[in-house]
Amino acid sequence: MITKILKISLLLSISFSVCFSQEVKPGNLSLNHIIPKPLSVIAAQGKFELKPGTTFYYSKDAWAPTGVFTALLKKSTGLNFRTAALIEEKQGVFFITSDTLKSLGEEGYRLKISPQSIKVYAKTGAGIFNATQTLRQLLPVAIEGKKTNKANWTIPCGEITDKPRYSWRGYMQDVSRTFYGVDVMKKYMDVMALYKLNVLHLHLTDDQGWRIEIKKYPKLTSAKTTVFDASSDQPAERSGFYTQDQIRELVKYAATRNIRIIPEIDVPGHSWPTVLAYPELGVNQNHKPDYIFPFLDSWSHWGNQFTPNTLDPTNEKVYEFLDGVFTELAQLFPAEYIHFGGDEVRHVLWEKEPHVQAFMKEKSLKNTNELQSYFASRVSAIIKAKGKKPIGWNDILSDKKNLTKETAIMSWLGDEAIADAAKNGFYAVATPTDPFYFDITQADRNDGTMTDLAYGNINSIEKVYNYEPETGLNDEESKFVLGVQANQWTAITQELKDMNVQNFPRLLALAEIGWIPKVNRDLNLFKDRLNLNLSRLDALKIDYYKPGGYITGKWKPEELTNDYQNIEWDVTKKTYANGRIIAGFYYTSGANFMEIKKVELLENGKVVVQDEHIGIADKFRGTHKTKSFLYHLQLNNYNPKAKYTLRASVKGINGTDSKGNFTYNLSPFDRLNVIEPR
Repeated sequence: MITKILKISLLLSISFSVCFSQEVKPGNLSLNHIIPKPLSVIAAQGKFELKPGTTFYYSKDAWAPTGVFTALLKKSTGLNFRTAALIEEKQGVFFITSDTLKSLGEEGYRLKISPQSIKVYAKTGAGIFNATQTLRQLLPVAIEGKKTNKANWTIPCGEITDKPRYSWRGYMQDVSRTFYGVDVMKKYMDVMALYKLNVLHLHLTDDQGWRIEIKKYPKLTSAKTTVFDASSDQPAERSGFYTQDQIRELVKYAATRNIRIIPEIDVPGHSWPTVLAYPELGVNQNHKPDYIFPFLDSWSHWGNQFTPNTLDPTNEKVYEFLDGVFTELAQLFPAEYIHFGGDEVRHVLWEKEPHVQAFMKEKSLKNTNELQSYFASRVSAIIKAKGKKPIGWNDILSDKKNLTKETAIMSWLGDEAIADAAKNGFYAVATPTDPFYFDITQADRNDGTMTDLAYGNINSIEKVYNYEPETGLNDEESKFVLGVQANQWTAITQELKDMNVQNFPRLLALAEIGWIPKVNRDLNLFKDRLNLNLSRLDALKIDYYKPGGYITGKWKPEELTNDYQNIEWDVTKKTYANGRIIAGFYYTSGANFMEIKKVELLENGKVVVQDEHIGIADKFRGTHKTKSFLYHLQLNNYNPKAKYTLRASVKGINGTDSKGNFTYNLSPFDRLNVIEPR
């Protein structure tokens, strides 16, 4: 019966398309604000209305995505929808999968919307899910609410045919440098799914922490490898790790949203927690300090940002250890790839060790690049033995002639790195620092955000949208580009609010370029759709970047003297909840810098919290010393009826010719449900 219904439905879909093509008029569907942009949209007259009792029919492979969609609808609409296995009916919403729809690929879909029905066709459940997210964006923004809303729940009539350009449309979350729990990652996957991003790359280990339970090696999740030392004064939620049960929970959640999670264990560099837990695996005896700490403290401990110890590529115990780790990862993550890092390995540490030099001579390895390829090949073989595909950062291509072609490359060092991989027959994910590192500023060096590791580039949303990953490649070489990915490194952007401001709305631009070819892109039309999607981000309680960032005021030469005096700014509109506050003083121009002695937050004229230390507002924007021009406050008893004022005691240094921006950024304690008012 179902097969017969499917054949009838597909036949009707052809005549339906013809009907639409004859009735095309300026309509609502053609004015949609869907991101990413659909491949084809044909408008028709009329609208379909969701009503109490509307029935959602599904074929076997469409059951799971249908359930996720109807659960969302019930929560926000309050309507009592019915779900049922596919039968022949004239009214309702139909989700139909069929192997005959090969032209749509694994994730494509076709939508046919009439006043009587919505019919969704796809080859797979993944295509059905993507169709539901398009329907979601065609509904009023109120659909994103957690409470029942009264709205006109209608969808304009017409036809949409759609499929993605790339199978890898990814986002990397660094949970090592700053840990984010299950609740945060679930919310991120909800938003990723809405914009049809389908890969979540979890950077689980780095010098700042090991973040996943490995049963065979329990020391990896001891306090000294997962909890920031007390001396760093970090909030508790920035430390921790995922238990294996939590990983299973995340993987299951991801699967229902057409997302696969790619785990990364970064070796042989960036392995400080590992050599602390199991010192015998290190290449040397340096284990100080005997704890983990935030990235920005690296210079005070090590004199630079890199660990003074790595895994020992000559030690068989290292490969035994990695075999045990990857065995458990392969069991936890059903995705086809396991990422093994391989970036920023300090070869100088290997060059200094006599036993390493002796090993290289024994193996006829000419240099440490060849030694790294030896290591990468050994690790790739271990991962392949688990039934998985290995992938690493493009640093591992330094000796490409000795690297197995079965190892995919995540290219972060520019267009040349993507070309280097593709031209040499390696599959590659395009994730260049410029423009896909979203921890980098997005307007200019004074864009008002709490970010930037002093990179030379500015990653504007325009640059993200206009990026073409296949630049310089011929058709054959382009086949090796798996897709695109944005990366969020949480060395500086530790607060969830700050991370959201860095990711959004740039992540929507990334979603679109991963979905449609460059010839179909139009920046101005994208910005029009983007502006309409900002209301959807508001409803989802996602902060995003606005011009000026957190800039709340400025200082000018006429406000300064050579002695301390107070400057005040009204911060009432920027004070909206209990939370942590950072007040920043960013010098922008002038012959003189400014000195700050004390910063106070006043509530109705009364001081409620202060930070007193000497700070200098100067040209410094790097990461190798403390940013003394940042002042930290905490508001525990917010009064929504109060007036809030920020008062700073400041003076000019050897003169008063100084200009700069004052930033004020409150990160609410209820970080998933409270955002800064527009």
